[in-house]
Amino acid sequence: MHRIKSLLAGILLAADVITAQSRPTGHPEIRRTVQQINRDSTLKQVTLNNEEWMTEMSDGGGSLTGYYKNKTLVKAVRWIGYSSGVEIVEFYFKDNKLLFVYEQSDLFFYDEKKGMLRTDSLVRNFEGRYYFSGKKMIDYTTLGHNRFENDSLDAAKIWPQEAATCRRLLARKVAR
Repeated sequence: MHRIKSLLAGILLAADVITAQSRPTGHPEIRRTVQQINRDSTLKQVTLNNEEWMTEMSDGGGSLTGYYKNKTLVKAVRWIGYSSGVEIVEFYFKDNKLLFVYEQSDLFFYDEKKGMLRTDSLVRNFEGRYYFSGKKMIDYTTLGHNRFENDSLDAAKIWPQEAATCRRLLARKVAR
């Protein structure tokens, strides 16, 4: 019985390695653009806090920060604090079009001994990467659980809408 389990484990491991090697390595041009944006220390930063952009306040507040190059939005970061953790979404733009979305959700660590959340310690609950070309989502990778598991929600439609909302809200502050 032990030999069968070992053989089965070996086969599964080999299949996983073969599958992992055949997966695409991502979108190098998009990754390069995102890295260039993140490394650019000359970007002008504009931030909206709490009520300046949130229609409903969350427990931990929130911020929306836009990063501009030559008056053109190249990145927007939405940070929302909840009673259970933190959600961060980064939108990247190229030529005024959505290029990439990075989503991260971290939960406060639950201390079972004390029976409470530790707000000083976060545990990654979800991470997602969404790739766009033109107006279409061309690929995505996710790890963990999020709202798009609900079949009635379509990430390919929702992310461009949310990116447009962030762009519009930030444009109001830039125009002042």
